[in-house]
Amino acid sequence: MDNYIKNQIDIINQKIKEMNALYHIAAGKSGIADGEICIWSTLLNSDEEYTQQDLCEMLSLPKQTVNSLISGMVKKGFVLLEHIPGTRNRKVIRLSKEGIAYGKNRVMWIFEAEQKAMEETEPQEVQICISMLEKYIANLKREFSDE
Repeated sequence: MDNYIKNQIDIINQKIKEMNALYHIAAGKSGIADGEICIWSTLLNSDEEYTQQDLCEMLSLPKQTVNSLISGMVKKGFVLLEHIPGTRNRKVIRLSKEGIAYGKNRVMWIFEAEQKAMEETEPQEVQICISMLEKYIANLKREFSDE
């Protein structure tokens, strides 16, 4: 393998791990599980309705992981599950009043920090990064599926 390419792959993987470590620290400060950050972000920052299946697809998380995280949030009184009429067992996930309050007081700072960090980054750099990651991920998926 070309050393330059291997080095670039290592740097990209290291930066992804570094960002994951930052979210791990933020989750700890908020008193939530790492995986919950994505769910809180989705539920707090959107007016859309989501099911567990929607979250699995959107967040690229396994069904068992999402189920476990949502179950924990239900036990804490942060979310409510409402049955969707006409379906066998699909349920919409909604933040409870307690969940909204907790999210705003203990979790929202993470998303505000993300926004501030993004605002301090040049828009062209952001677009280049997004474009590169999209291409890299698509190429990697193709390579993995060809194996």
